Amino acid sequence: MEIVLIRGDHKPWGIDGHLYINRKRVCDTVEPPTRHKPNGTYSVEPDNNPFRHGDGALSSLHGEIIVGKYALPGVVTQSQATYDRLYERLKKAWQRKTTVRLKIVG
Repeated sequence: MEIVLIRGDHKPWGIDGHLYINRKRVCDTVEPPTRHKPNGTYSVEPDNNPFRHGDGALSSLHGEIIVGKYALPGVVTQSQATYDRLYERLKKAWQRKTTVRLKIVG
């Protein structure tokens, strides 16, 4: 499974972006402005899940990627439901022993 995070606006209160799985847009994202992962490709494992739910960039304690629906710069809504759907997809991929990779660009 290929997950691509394309970062957009870098603002003082967060980095907004869009998340794609197998080239289909799944949701919007927000990351903290200073504690985010560098651009690159990462393996996503059950014990190393970089995604979480929250209201905005400040919900990310260790540089996790907050998923949801874009509301305004640095803030997403519907985060818990979005995270639950994303996690179910990840869980099914892990159960099938599918390699899950996250590519971050922007």
